[in-house]
Formats: sequence, structure tokens, C-alpha cells
Amino acid sequence: MRPVWVIGNGGHAKVVIDALRLQRSCQVAGIISDDPAAPPVEPGLLHIGPVSPDVLRRHGVDRAIIAIGANSVRARIAAELDDAVEWVSAIHPSAIVSPTATIGTGILLAAGSIVQPSVAVGDHAIINTGASVDHDSVIGACAHIAPGAHLAGNVMVGEGTLVGVGASVIPGITIGTNAIIGAGSVVIRDIPDNARVVGNPARPIN
Repeated sequence: MRPVWVIGNGGHAKVVIDALRLQRSCQVAGIISDDPAAPPVEPGLLHIGPVSPDVLRRHGVDRAIIAIGANSVRARIAAELDDAVEWVSAIHPSAIVSPTATIGTGILLAAGSIVQPSVAVGDHAIINTGASVDHDSVIGACAHIAPGAHLAGNVMVGEGTLVGVGASVIPGITIGTNAIIGAGSVVIRDIPDNARVVGNPARPIN
């Protein structure tokens, strides 16, 4: 099993580490974060930092996954380190992924997630615990479909967008880039870039 480094030292890193180990195809080598003096989320794991190409080269890090829930931070680190490492994905064994789906690099498909036929999931995206993405949908790079969120068919989610916990999106909806869909919201209309919406039906908030 080849070693993989986990970039991040919070709760999301625990989820990623668990999925990596259950894949049984890689070994978690350690954690990289901007505060290497902090206790690692799992005692005993090697913890280095800060997150930079120089640190990665110094420690011989060549394979990694970004285990940070914040979309903008994940996107920034991906851009900074893209030429320095090979990105690895974490796919929990209980995730259901159609063979016709297209999955990017550096993604997390968490426990119980479902990715249906002809779905495209962009690089460094997260399909979190129990979330589902139905047929012909597109999830942009560094987007996050939070636990228990459900997207119907032909839904387009832009880069860096968060679809919150337990949110639902009806068929054919387009959600722009860097938008936030509040927890439990029901999206029945297209959502523009950078919008924040909540409620049933989802409405803009300031």
C-alpha cells in the first residue's frame, strides 16, 4: 500500500482518514497542517507543517488529499500544491457510485453517499455522509454536498458551492459558483453565483 498524507487536522480529516483506511488500498502516512504543534486528530500519527510545497518536498510527500471542509481553503491549497503532489481520492466502501459516473481527483465520497449514472464530480469536491446526487448532474470542483443533502437529476452545482445539511434540490436546477444553500433548504429555482439562500422554498438572505 502506498502512503498518503492527509492535509487538515479537524473533524473532516477524521472522516477522510477513516475512508482511506477502509479502502484498503493505501496507508495514511501522517497529517499536514499549518499548526504542526497542535495534537493530531488521531494520536500517534506523524504531524508536519505548515502546508507548503517546501515542507512537502522536505518530507518526501508525493501523494495527498485535502481533508478540509471549507471550500475556499480547499481550493486555495489545491492551487498552491497542484504541481507538487499526486492527489488521491477517499471513497468509503459503502458509497454507491455508478460505473458511468465521472469522478475527479482529490474527492471524498463519504459513508452512504450515492452518485448515480452520468454524474460528473469535479476535483476536490465532497459528497458527504448519506448525500445523493442523481443522474446527469454536475458537481463543480471544490463544491460540497453536505450530509443528507439530496440532488435530483440534471442539477448543476458550481465550483466552490455548499449545499447544506439536509437540503433538497429539484430536477433541472442550476446553482452558481460559490453559493451557499442553507441547511434544510428546498431549492426550486435557479440560484446565481455567490448567493446565500435558506428556507422552503429557498430564498436569498443578506
